[in-house]
This record gives sequence, C-alpha cells and structure tokens, in this order.
Amino acid sequence: MKKFKFRLERLLRIRQQTEEVKRQKLAAIRRDVERERAILERLKGSKDNVLNELREYSLQGILDIPRVSHCYYRLQLIDDCIKAQKAVIDNLKRKEALERQAVIAARRDRKAVENLRDRAYAKHLHEQARIEQRFLDEVGLVQYMKEGGDKTNERSILG
Repeated sequence: MKKFKFRLERLLRIRQQTEEVKRQKLAAIRRDVERERAILERLKGSKDNVLNELREYSLQGILDIPRVSHCYYRLQLIDDCIKAQKAVIDNLKRKEALERQAVIAARRDRKAVENLRDRAYAKHLHEQARIEQRFLDEVGLVQYMKEGGDKTNERSILG
C-alpha cells in the first residue's frame, strides 16, 4: 500500500506556526491589558485613599488649608494618571482586537489547508481501496479459473 503524502504539508506547517505565533502575541497583549488594568485599579485605590483623607480632615473640624490643597493637588495628579491609564488600556484593547482578527484569519488559512489535506487523504483512501479491490478481483478470477471456471458455459458451448 502506497503511503499518503500531502504535497502542501510544508505550507500547512508554516500556517500552523504562523497561527501559533499570532496566538502568543495575542496572549502577550492580553497580559499587558490585565497588567495595565491592575495599575488602573491601584490608581483608583489611591484616589479613594486621598478622598478618605480629605473626609477625615473635614470630620476633624480643623481646617488645615495646606494639607487640603495638597490633597486636591494629589487628586488632580491621580485623575490625570487615571485618564492616561485609560488611554493606554484603550490603545491595548485596539491592538488586542486587531491581533484577534489576525489570529482568526490565520486559523481560517490553516483550516483551509487542513481541509485540502483531508480531501486529499480521502481521495488517497478511495484510490487505495479501488486498487485493493482490483487486486482481490484479480485473485478471485485466477482462483476461479484454477478451479475450472464456469463448467455450465463450457458444456453449452461444446454441445
């Protein structure tokens, strides 16, 4: 039996490697997004701490203007950092969406070549089954002829 050989096997391996590289890039971007989200959460926590500090100052009943103004200044800085962090996260999300589309396209390309391989393999199996059936038919015919063939036809011909 002849061994199956797919002509485009090399192309299939290249497509599989390309898809894997794109998946790894997507995973790296997702890790970056999660890391940046954690930074954003820490910034929000810092903002909450400063707001709590301001509340404590107001509850104490002592108006310490330098401390209050310092807290407002820190709040502004934290708000600016939060805005910048949100912009970074949005940028990473756009990159993630683009990379996800690239992974989908790479998967589609790989699947197309795999479908071609599957069709070629099915055709190979069909051809092998046909060759095997032809061989078995020939063996059966030879065996039939060795056993004397169709004796009823010989009698009718001879008379």
